[in-house]
Amino acid sequence: MKPSTRTITLLPAVQDEPPCVVISLDRVRSRRLLRAARRTQLLPPVVNSWGTLHAYGQLLTRRPRPLAVLDVPDEGCAQELAQRVCILGRLAPLTVLAPEGTCPATLLEAGATNVLDRGMPIEELAARLTADQRWAARNEPHTSRLRGPEPLPQQASQRVLLSLILADPRPWCCHELTLLLGSAEQPLTRAALRARMSRLDPHLARLGLALHRTGGWGRFTYTVTPSTDPGPASRRAA
Repeated sequence: MKPSTRTITLLPAVQDEPPCVVISLDRVRSRRLLRAARRTQLLPPVVNSWGTLHAYGQLLTRRPRPLAVLDVPDEGCAQELAQRVCILGRLAPLTVLAPEGTCPATLLEAGATNVLDRGMPIEELAARLTADQRWAARNEPHTSRLRGPEPLPQQASQRVLLSLILADPRPWCCHELTLLLGSAEQPLTRAALRARMSRLDPHLARLGLALHRTGGWGRFTYTVTPSTDPGPASRRAA
């Protein structure tokens, strides 16, 4: 079954926005650092919690593509950090603001563009984030974005989710999606994930696409394919 490479613009591109989208694993403990950093006019006024669909939508649709900044206030927020970095790095270039003592090699191997000590002086932090953003802009892929003539989902969460699965032709594992779409404290349940994904079927059909779910033994993947390609029958996940 050949994954689809077709993409579509589901949210309007926003101009004159800060070049970063900040996502925190604990918004309350991120405020002090980010409040100090805002005087550099690099970071946006809004800090998004992990799992915020609007933030994911910005990473997927804004042009030029913004830099994702994942703030990890302390070691207590670092559960499954490498996996979170791997998933978020599929949406946009990613810089991690990590607490002192974090192993950068693990996060770089997971897909981070850069790992910065969040305790460094604000001026240095801003300069390094600016350099990361310039690198991301130079390496932005020049892929065409198709605007579909058919009506798109009216619900914002469905538009973002549709954009998410169309942005990367690689299959999405259920564990990746439940972690990405849940909160920092609690992943999305698989039942809720199945319900959300099933609601995308009519919208994909209007684009000439289909969503296939395959797998078993408690792990399954979602892949978008052309609807004219029957592919192997989806097997019900165990």
